[in-house]
Formats: sequence, C-alpha cells, structure tokens
Amino acid sequence: MNNIDLKQLKHFVALAEELHFGRAAKRCNISQPPFSLSIQKLEHELGFQLFQRSSHAVKLTNAGAAYYIEISKAIDQIDRSTEVALRVNNGYEGVLKVGFFTSMLFRGLDAAISTFQKEYPNVVLELIELNTAEQIEAIHKREIDYGFLHSEFAGEELEITELIREPFMLCLSSNHKMANKKFAALSDFKLEPFIIFTREKSPMFYAQVVTLCVQSGFNPIIRYQGRNWLTIISCISKDMGITLVPKSLSNTNLPGVSFIELKPSNMKSVVSSVWRKDNLENQALKNWHNSVLRHLPKSE
Repeated sequence: MNNIDLKQLKHFVALAEELHFGRAAKRCNISQPPFSLSIQKLEHELGFQLFQRSSHAVKLTNAGAAYYIEISKAIDQIDRSTEVALRVNNGYEGVLKVGFFTSMLFRGLDAAISTFQKEYPNVVLELIELNTAEQIEAIHKREIDYGFLHSEFAGEELEITELIREPFMLCLSSNHKMANKKFAALSDFKLEPFIIFTREKSPMFYAQVVTLCVQSGFNPIIRYQGRNWLTIISCISKDMGITLVPKSLSNTNLPGVSFIELKPSNMKSVVSSVWRKDNLENQALKNWHNSVLRHLPKSE
C-alpha cells in the first residue's frame, strides 16, 4: 500500500459522499476518466472493492464504508496539522522564550508584551530573567530564542541589533541635598558612595560607571554592589548612596529617588537585541521583534 497517495484518498472520500462519479470528479476538479482510474488504482492497491457499481447507482461496500470513516478522520487530521503548521510558519502559533534583565521593564518591555499577546494570542511568550552573560549562554544553548544585551560581542552565529542608545543620569535619594537640581557635574559627587551592579553580574555597566567617573577626574567609592536593579534603587531611596542609570529609567516614577542630568558624555548606555542567525526566518520571532521596536524608547 505504499503507492497510495493523498490525492487518491481525497478522490475516494468525494465519491463516498457524492455516490456519483460525475459529481465527485467535478468536486475534485478533474475529468471523469482519470478520476475513475484513480479509484480503480486505489481498490487494486488495497486488494478489495470500495464501491458496488451498476448502471443505475454507486454504493459503498461494507469495507468501503468502514474505510471511509477512518480515512475521513485521517484527512481531517492532516488538514488540521497543515493548518497548525501554516499558522506556526506565519508566526500565529508557537512558543517564544525571551530573556530579559529587570531594567527592560522600565524601557517599554511591558507594553511590547501586552501588544504582542493581543495581536498573537496563540503564541506562548515565556520570559526568563537573566543578565547579559547568562542570556548569551542561553541563546547559544537554544534555551531562549531572543534576548536583550548590554554588549555588542556575543558570537558570530548570533544576530545583534542595537535598540537603544541613551545617556546616563545620576540617581540619588529624594532626600539628598542635591535632589532638586536638574543638572550637575558628576565630579560634584566624587565623595559620595556609589551603589552599582557587581562586575560579575553586569561587567559592561560596572566598567561604564567607573569610566565615567574617571573621565570626571575621580575614582568612584563603590560602597555597595547589588545583583538586582530594584534592590539598588531601594538602597538609594534610603540614602545609602548614589548610582548612574540610563536616561529612560528616569521616567519610572519610583518613590524615594530623584534623577539629575549630567554633563554630556560620549559614553552611552546601549541595549541590543540578540537571536540566532539560523533562526532569522522564524516569523513569530520577527513579530515579537517588531513589537519590541514599537515600544522601546528612541535612541538619543
């Protein structure tokens, strides 16, 4: 039965439902002679008759009736499978695993998620909190499909696209004596304790904070090192120190902290997207990336 193809089975179903060769052939957009030959070949391959034929009528045999029930189920399943595969191919179904770090929630990630889930409700979006180094490793291992990085170097097999480029601002307690200033020089804070991410947690951010301070003429007093953005902000709100943050985070309206613009610097905070080059044709991934582009702040 290796020579039976799907077209023959669809011809059989049409004839089983129409019980008329002419109507069944027309339904299948084929002329009657090759249609009749298709049915004969199917019966020959099966080794038994599917239809009783007379000059007046066409009827299913008992074997034909049983075969019709099972083949109808199989064809329906094939059609459903094809439809599901097509929806996945077009990005309307599937699973996407997205890595992110906490600060992305203050850069429009929540809006991107909301938009994407409304437009593609049958795509399951799984979010996994990871730092830059962890996301790069997870992408390489195919544990996530998409990530956000503070690095431009992740491997030749990965596609990296810059999303945000923005200046740094100073973040300090709302009770700080300088909290009401709109603009200041970073050197004015050279004696203040800094609270930043650990070098292991975010080596790029750590290096940028130190470099910005050195460019302003001093080495920062790093008093506390945290592993979570919200922890750092909580410490600052209690006047335990200050930090530098990307400008978009100044719009978070977090209680207990204020933000001050600094003397312009060539050093910017950069966030890039990353996914595997061999996954570039994943339409669901493209749709997600477009949602991200729509909601993240514009570069400055």
